[in-house]
Amino acid sequence: MKRIIQNISLCVLLALVMGACEEDATLVNPDVVHGKSTVAKEEVAETAFLWSTSSPKNGFIIYDYIDAVNDEVYVELAKPAEHDMTFTIRAIPSLTSDQKAMIENKYYHVKLFNVLGDVGEFTIADGGKVKISAGERLSTRVGFTATNLFTESAATVILPLVATDETGNQCYICYYISQVEMERQDRSKKPYTVITYIDTEMMNPLIADQYTSKLQYLKSRRDRTTIYENVPVFDVVNLRKALLKYDELSRRAILKLTPDVEHVLKNYAQYIQPLRQKGIKVCLSIEGGGTGIGFANLTDMQIADFVAQIKVTVNMYQLDGVHLRDEGAGYDKTGAPEVDEVSYPKLIKALREAMPDIMLTLADDGGTTAMMDKERGGIVVGDYIDLAWNVVWDTAVNPWANGSERKPIAGVTKEQYGGISFYIKPRMTMEEGELFDNLIAESRVIALNEGLGKVAVAENIPYRDYIQEVANVEGIRGLLSCFHDNNNGEYPYYSVQVMETQAAEGYYSFRKDW
Repeated sequence: MKRIIQNISLCVLLALVMGACEEDATLVNPDVVHGKSTVAKEEVAETAFLWSTSSPKNGFIIYDYIDAVNDEVYVELAKPAEHDMTFTIRAIPSLTSDQKAMIENKYYHVKLFNVLGDVGEFTIADGGKVKISAGERLSTRVGFTATNLFTESAATVILPLVATDETGNQCYICYYISQVEMERQDRSKKPYTVITYIDTEMMNPLIADQYTSKLQYLKSRRDRTTIYENVPVFDVVNLRKALLKYDELSRRAILKLTPDVEHVLKNYAQYIQPLRQKGIKVCLSIEGGGTGIGFANLTDMQIADFVAQIKVTVNMYQLDGVHLRDEGAGYDKTGAPEVDEVSYPKLIKALREAMPDIMLTLADDGGTTAMMDKERGGIVVGDYIDLAWNVVWDTAVNPWANGSERKPIAGVTKEQYGGISFYIKPRMTMEEGELFDNLIAESRVIALNEGLGKVAVAENIPYRDYIQEVANVEGIRGLLSCFHDNNNGEYPYYSVQVMETQAAEGYYSFRKDW
């Protein structure tokens, strides 16, 4: 093998070709344990990977630990070994300026970190040696421990590992270890669900796991009770976006992944698995493709075909669910079929019956969802979905309120509906700040007084740049504070705090890195 270029990003290639039904879909298995390489033939003889058992197929691993990291690592070849091989795995005590710059530029632009050799201790079993027998692709595994990681001035450590074979060929893995004051608490301590969208055209989905919250009840300046703390803010992530496209020749509704969400899905281990390991549900947001064909004007045959494609995608990429957001379909396009009040409910019912165990959610903007206010074609939509929420951003909506233009979706309860929806904006002007405060007050009314205190939604989380300082923490805090009475700041009242990890604080942190 030629010397392998430093490989910290996932390089396993996947493909998804949709057929007329699920059985016809041609898949390339994303799990390479089947013994067949997913790397191009011309690259097979010169590719190997160093992986961890805690996050397989992920070349860059984020850990939030106080004292130590314990893990196992192993080597995988892209094709079976021609002879017995031995790799020696070790920590890199220091990085060259080029290596350091590469990590800083590619991963979250974190500028202030130490390499493990500067501050910590590293021990690895069996001298770090792993073996691959002839004809095999996976090596034996070896455990390691990293301790004494942090100093008063260093709260973040980069731990790069390298595996070297007998001829000097190398492959790499990198750990990003961030100190936290305490372990994160169970989400059950937070009595509501918070959903966020991630725009993969701009953001790395891992941004969703960088915020925790704390709730206190203040009876007086000195008399305060902590109800919970260090609880993750977000519970569900909707990856944007997949599109419903239309093929005029075949008259098929086609599930089309945008390039960015396709990259995220194909690199499941790097961008999705860490979220799911932290308890976040990851769903695919499917939206209109501007062709005149959308969720609300499909034929029965198109629905069956489209559902089969979605099922293949959900199963292949191990997603927790599907989110339907009927925007941008282009129903007013010349020649588009008329909207059918039964089509969208039929699609929802078919998705639930095809995938009874997934999370199925619905965006409600008062458009095509307005037709779901009653049973249509024998279908009560609320019987088939888990949650629905308002996506007219920065507007508090209670469809059950007297005189409300928005009507409840049939079968959906107040506990299943998110009337609180915020758009996290760049730094606000004074006028925008006043509107933001009014939105919090209006949202608090529907949460505390009108029974919609179980679900809230945030639109795409952005990053900071040098021109616009995005107030993520303040925006999220405002969203969460809607669930609690602040008594106009007079004692007694509830106080919500939001904490942001060090990894997310820097400029351009978690901007997409592909």
